[in-house]
Amino acid sequence: MATHSEDTNKMESVDKLTIVSRTKLPEQIVAQIEGLIENGHLKVGDQLPPERKLADIFKVSRHSVREAIRILEQKQILKSRTGSGTFVVTEDESSLVEFLTDSLRCKKSKLFEIFQFRRMLEPQIAALAAQKATAESIGEIENAQQLYQAVRDNPKSVKEKDQLFHLALARATGNTVLLQVMERLTDVLGESRVELSQSTTRHQVSIKGHVRIVAAIRRRDPDAAHQAMNTHLDEIEKVFFKNS
Repeated sequence: MATHSEDTNKMESVDKLTIVSRTKLPEQIVAQIEGLIENGHLKVGDQLPPERKLADIFKVSRHSVREAIRILEQKQILKSRTGSGTFVVTEDESSLVEFLTDSLRCKKSKLFEIFQFRRMLEPQIAALAAQKATAESIGEIENAQQLYQAVRDNPKSVKEKDQLFHLALARATGNTVLLQVMERLTDVLGESRVELSQSTTRHQVSIKGHVRIVAAIRRRDPDAAHQAMNTHLDEIEKVFFKNS
């Protein structure tokens, strides 16, 4: 959780942004944000204000802000995360995420290997979430679980809500690299979910697994969270290969 001093420093950094002129608006916004990063006022992992706030600061349209963010994303300086916001990243982080994504995408048809990858990654995420989660992020995890439990007959919704739950766990770790990896791998990892998205058995097994994971995180018990995720993956894998 950010300290009062860190929050104050971030606010002071935002205060250094100034109104831009009407020519080449996105480029001027890009230059100012890059300047804050180069001078250390914005650091890796810092979140930018929302588009609306940035547009108000620069006295420009949100379209100009979006274009500037797009340019900075292409430069691998910023990363926009659905439901989270826009963050400062590094080229090294982006390269790592791209490497892991491409490596696993080559194995999309090999679901057994996808399960192996999940087993290496997701129990660690659950354990770290139990250590680092704030009250707000625990609430997000619980809400994602409730949304997953509520869906029934729509396979697409079942898959989406399952992915939402696992992304909430990654976000709760506070680790930007882990979150980027999980966000980029969501569709690939979804290959291990989509095959059973119409299975009532799989859905019920997942609900029970998610409940155990949430309970361990709520208790701030990393070992229990790690074990709960391992057990969850074991159970899902058994259901999958029994029906494949």
